[in-house]
Amino acid sequence: MFYLFPFGRVATADGVIIYGAGEVGQSFVRQLNVLNLFPTIYMADKKFTSPQTIENIRYVPAEEVPSLPNYPIVVASVKFGGEISQSLVSQGVSQDRIVTIDSSYALEESQVEPHSYNWNEYYNNAEGHNEVHFHTYLEPLMNKYHFDFSNVLDFACGKGRIAELLSTFSGSLTCVDTNDEAIAYCSERFSNKDNVVCKVSEPESIPVDSGSMSFIYSWDAMVHFDYRSIDYILTEFSRVLKSGGQAVIHHSNAKGHSSFEADKNWRKNPHWRSEFNAQDMAHICQKSGFIIEEQLVIDWGVKSLDCISVIKKR
Repeated sequence: MFYLFPFGRVATADGVIIYGAGEVGQSFVRQLNVLNLFPTIYMADKKFTSPQTIENIRYVPAEEVPSLPNYPIVVASVKFGGEISQSLVSQGVSQDRIVTIDSSYALEESQVEPHSYNWNEYYNNAEGHNEVHFHTYLEPLMNKYHFDFSNVLDFACGKGRIAELLSTFSGSLTCVDTNDEAIAYCSERFSNKDNVVCKVSEPESIPVDSGSMSFIYSWDAMVHFDYRSIDYILTEFSRVLKSGGQAVIHHSNAKGHSSFEADKNWRKNPHWRSEFNAQDMAHICQKSGFIIEEQLVIDWGVKSLDCISVIKKR
């Protein structure tokens, strides 16, 4: 069982307190160690008799929580979250600092394929970075390659944060995603734009006509896709792109990384990157009828963690 840390509900701070050192708490700590979101992490539990620090985690007895710094407190229990929250409040802890979880944060291994994961919290957190990402990475490529924006596909569009920018100069923009809620959000977001169409897609099938697209881009989504998924998706890209059409794909470069060994389980890797790299993309492109025009390895919290591949259909 995997327990998802409630990222979107925890306030930004210099530290966080995990209340509970059991399976849930350990799952939270593993995620936080990968993502490096909080400089300071406390873990509190009744079984701890005295404070100690091991690596970057400060372990403290539960009774010391009220005297710790004023960091958010995440209760690492599905069953007893309400009870623990009430106890903390009775000790003088502000309710505003306490975050609890329910059973929706407990995921079986079969539930955590990227296309079936609930990305809503991530979408909300990422919204403010759209212009920085666009101007830093995408705009220079647009100026260099002069992509044909007559018929554009945003693959795995999320809530449309990049589509918001590209819609202003695309002749026709089709946004697709497997997440029903994301597409519903995009439909409302772009309801006043006649050139934008939003469609729910299947994990390995794109709901547009063959040869109908002049340009495809996928940003901050395929970084979680494994080799098999990208292999299949590129056959779909080849189907929907017209001859000479181009695509910009933001994907993982974690496989063979110099500072860690990528795991096949994408959730165990830094920033949840898949076991995939630039060489894998080049191999898939070669057999799928694409020419690699450029591969730009970029930092994403970790040096050289990601790659942007610019490809062209033969």
